[in-house]
Amino acid sequence: MVNRKIRRSQSEYYDAFIEQLKFLNYAAKLYDNGERSAIKMATPQLRTLFYQQSYGDILINLIPEVNKNKFLSTCQFGEKPVLYGGSVTNAFVAGKYVYLPSCYEKDLEIGHYINFEHWWNGRILIASDTSFTRKELVKFIVNKDGGAHIDPELNEKYYNLKNDIYSLQATKMPNMPGIPFKELHLALLRQVVHETLMSFKKMNFIKDYDPGKNCFNMKNNIFPLHVTQMTINEGKSATPTIYY
Repeated sequence: MVNRKIRRSQSEYYDAFIEQLKFLNYAAKLYDNGERSAIKMATPQLRTLFYQQSYGDILINLIPEVNKNKFLSTCQFGEKPVLYGGSVTNAFVAGKYVYLPSCYEKDLEIGHYINFEHWWNGRILIASDTSFTRKELVKFIVNKDGGAHIDPELNEKYYNLKNDIYSLQATKMPNMPGIPFKELHLALLRQVVHETLMSFKKMNFIKDYDPGKNCFNMKNNIFPLHVTQMTINEGKSATPTIYY
């Protein structure tokens, strides 16, 4: 018997595309309900949708209805950023200092629609000469840290992100060692999933996405001060108008 290949129809591509969005939504709900590491389950879908590999095409290129000028960025910083803490906020949930995505809090949420290439390759965290793009974050997690594979070694930049080197610290007493807020990589990834789902909601591909404003993580956050979009820029004036 000849093992021949049969080309997918356009309707099959579309069904597969909608399926990926459902998987993203499912991973987001798990994260929102306290299973925060489950957001790593979203990375194979993000890779399928957006990450160009050496073979095949990314899925959004196979769906003509996708508007590549309507990708939501919730990042905002000046033209010469030295530090940008990301579209996340600090929290204290179930006895643990953690980061959560800013999509939980409407008052902290900003947004601007940009084209796909700027969005995918746009920076979401900046620490001096180190930065992370959406593409880099997804690639590290899916290929190295449990999204679809576990590597015996981690890139130093991602290792530092995962181990709180770029995190704020909470302290109760002056001159006392602080406790770093954890899970920055997971909160950033949840925010990328939020941007993705909101983008496709804007394009009318999905209707039932919930950003999680009343979820377990938010209801159980008892930290009194929330910091988001923390930015330090070079120069005398730095109007925060850069969204990628």
